Amino acid sequence: MKIVYAVCSWGLGHATRSLPIIRKLLDEDNEIRIISNGRSLELLKKELADRYVEYIKIPDYPMLLSENSRQFMAKSIVYWPSFINRMNKGLHKLIKILEYKPCDLIISDARYDMYSKKIPSFFISHQMRIMNPLRIKMFERGSEIFNLFFFKRFCGVIVPDYKEDNLSGDLSHNLKHIDEEKLHYVGVLSDFKKKKSKKDIDYLISISGPEPQRTILEGKLVSQVTYLDGKVVITLGKTENMDKFKKDKIETYSFLSKAEREDFLNRSKLVICRSGYSTILDLAVIGTKALMTPTPGQIEQEYLAKYHNKKGTFYSVNQNSIDLARDIKIAQKTTGFARSCNVNKTVEKIISIVNNGKSSSFR
Repeated sequence: MKIVYAVCSWGLGHATRSLPIIRKLLDEDNEIRIISNGRSLELLKKELADRYVEYIKIPDYPMLLSENSRQFMAKSIVYWPSFINRMNKGLHKLIKILEYKPCDLIISDARYDMYSKKIPSFFISHQMRIMNPLRIKMFERGSEIFNLFFFKRFCGVIVPDYKEDNLSGDLSHNLKHIDEEKLHYVGVLSDFKKKKSKKDIDYLISISGPEPQRTILEGKLVSQVTYLDGKVVITLGKTENMDKFKKDKIETYSFLSKAEREDFLNRSKLVICRSGYSTILDLAVIGTKALMTPTPGQIEQEYLAKYHNKKGTFYSVNQNSIDLARDIKIAQKTTGFARSCNVNKTVEKIISIVNNGKSSSFR
């Protein structure tokens, strides 16, 4: 079967969580064409370097970032026209590609622009509701209606989360306009596996996110790590190179391969990272405690940080006020995600859904 797999390039999380699905599809002798952009596309190329995959670069829509609530509301007014414009451009490019390179199936991880009326198309997302910093219900419910409008174009909507004891909170639960019974809650999706490893890394610091916030976080954390006791591993999230350097008890990597990151996560006592949803999925699978700092202006990350902070799963603190010596002590007292996660079962569910879906349940 010829499959187009589209991946959103907002951070690396959509790419990493797509990898187990893509590998499974390749193992079943499917032909895969990956559509993505930027660092996400580069990551997928590196992780799948030993497999035959075709890659197509199609930019997706811009990310809505804001420094405060007022700015968010103001930017929202001008954001949606540019979103629709960019989405239409992406869709038209896909239509042209399919004219001379047809496929049998389209799977889209958070790419609203990657679907076809003539080909079974499936949408993967944990964001059924788009949050706003003021939690204005009218806007949040309006975002559900917005999603419903696009869901009708897909044969199925797959949510990488549990229906109960969930990780995404109000992003994909307690919905008002979307019928949750029509969604496919499949469980946790991650490219990592839990292993019985010696916990010999005291702190794994994962620096990520769009610029300039990635660099700002790097500056804040790197300046504080020398005061920590124990072994520290830092990954800078730069896919452009694979540099590595060591100074005393601190090891720094420009970028980690999947195998390296999986190994380090399993060996770490505490992870310091962003509160992106895919990162939370990885932590849930490994069962590691974390200190999180959301990317400023990314409303979803800010919500997830507060949600898990309130639940006591992970501790979070704003980027501007992070103090490693103080915040690590609090983070060590959290529970982590206690539920056992079976990623293989999740992938099997997804494969079954995309193989059997014919028409949208939202029409």
